[in-house]
Amino acid sequence: MKRIRLIKNNKHFQNFSIYGIGQFFNLLTPLIVAPYIISICGEEGFGKVGIGLSFVFILTVLVDFASGINGVKEISVHRNNPKKIQKTAITLFSIKLISLIVVILFSTLIIFYIPFLYQEKKLLFLSLIILVSQAINPTWFLQGIEKFKMISFITISSKLLYIILILLQIKKQEDYVFVNLYFGLSVIIANIFCLYWLVKNHFLVLVTPKRQDIILIFKRDYKLTFSQLLLSLQQYSPILLIGYFGNNMLAGQYKIIEQIIMIFRTYLQVIFNFIYPRVCFLIAQNKENGMKKWFYFNGLNFVLILFCSIFLFVYAQEILTYFNASDSLNLSFYLKIAAFIPLLIALNIPLQQLVLAYNFQKKYVNTTILTAVVLLASIVFFFNQWQLTGVFMALLLAEVFVVVLYIKILRNHLIIRKNEI
Repeated sequence: MKRIRLIKNNKHFQNFSIYGIGQFFNLLTPLIVAPYIISICGEEGFGKVGIGLSFVFILTVLVDFASGINGVKEISVHRNNPKKIQKTAITLFSIKLISLIVVILFSTLIIFYIPFLYQEKKLLFLSLIILVSQAINPTWFLQGIEKFKMISFITISSKLLYIILILLQIKKQEDYVFVNLYFGLSVIIANIFCLYWLVKNHFLVLVTPKRQDIILIFKRDYKLTFSQLLLSLQQYSPILLIGYFGNNMLAGQYKIIEQIIMIFRTYLQVIFNFIYPRVCFLIAQNKENGMKKWFYFNGLNFVLILFCSIFLFVYAQEILTYFNASDSLNLSFYLKIAAFIPLLIALNIPLQQLVLAYNFQKKYVNTTILTAVVLLASIVFFFNQWQLTGVFMALLLAEVFVVVLYIKILRNHLIIRKNEI
């Protein structure tokens, strides 16, 4: 009993519990929203929504400008230096707003000049509101200062509002064009409230950023941002390629399976966001202790993902039936292939933590570039040969490829010796 009380009173356990409640809503939302959208808009409409969302998610990386990695790391490491925190925060928010303007102008041009995108111009332009929500998103700042209650507030309130808007407003097949708009609006409302709270409680001070600070961070982070763009292409471009080389129905079928796998990816990314600042801090303080905590937490997490993947493989058809898939029997074959992807992601993301924590940013960038090129080329080739089967095989090969490269980069750090303390 005493040990249980100690665990409950532990600050990191409390933070994780609070953060976990918020992220539970993050995982639950697709289980509610996706079957409803498919039932109203059909698989083709769901495919179009997925194409619009993937198009914008690729661009959000440019707006984010590595704040979720270097921004979180810098604020976490300098958590006891308020002036440094404020300087980093205001500079990164300024870069994000500048990037937002540039990216929206760029997006407008490519929507008008690429016929494949232009045919769904209304959906895509309404989807651009998500870029605005990312520009004012303070989650990275809250992660650095470990204000997990507020992160959970943003997540829960935005997801509840999104669910309500979808259930109330999506009533006919052509309403698919508004799905991403409601997603963006719900996040913007939650983010604005959070920013007000940060300013009111003096966690964030509104001052004019210095030009030289903006230039300095831009020079430091633009290569990492480019690598994150390629990583985003790796995650979100498959549905765009399927829609371009195939059709919206195939894109919709892919999106259903991707939505299921994305629940695992989202969960693992959430874990990354929670423990990454702590991993950076612990490794900076004591390498052996930091690595032990990393092995312990990610090892338990891998076991959990293993059981979930087995469940996904065994009950593939039943899961697809829940999502209102029109051909759950045939699609279950693709889902069984995709069931192995979460296991590889559960290796990939923890290794990525270490690569970044040990400041192997140049090697991380090179790995991301190489992986993105290999994946995109593989999808184009395999899709022409084997349709969706080829796409999921390409995704599996890409995850294996990146895990092998990360292990090669970290080969001298995954085994900790006593004399390294």
